[in-house]
Amino acid sequence: MEQLSRSEEQVMVALWACEQAATRRQIAANLPAECRWADSTLLNFLLRLEKKHFVRTEKQGNKNLYTPLVRRLTYCGAVSSIHLQTLYGGDLRRMVRALADTGRLTYADTERLLRWLGEYQAENPEYDYE
Repeated sequence: MEQLSRSEEQVMVALWACEQAATRRQIAANLPAECRWADSTLLNFLLRLEKKHFVRTEKQGNKNLYTPLVRRLTYCGAVSSIHLQTLYGGDLRRMVRALADTGRLTYADTERLLRWLGEYQAENPEYDYE
């Protein structure tokens, strides 16, 4: 799966937050403050996303409706896997260690992660022990 630019990712996050087909204005309302672009800039990002097959555009009256063609979970999983492989040689422990060692993963985060991993393991007993 093609990785998007940071700005394109911000547009997709805003569109996913709409939870249904959305207008440019609805998407713009979900953008973070640092991404409050001119209308033409947002339209250019939406056009790029359409060309990359991440978004479908439909005309409704005098407005365009934008629908995500890629689920957030699908994109996040693919991009996370790419980063894990590229930056950490596929070793999840190295990634978690880097986050912890640089203060980006707190002790409370670690506790929540451990609790979630235990729950996940209990719900999914068949997994790879490698």
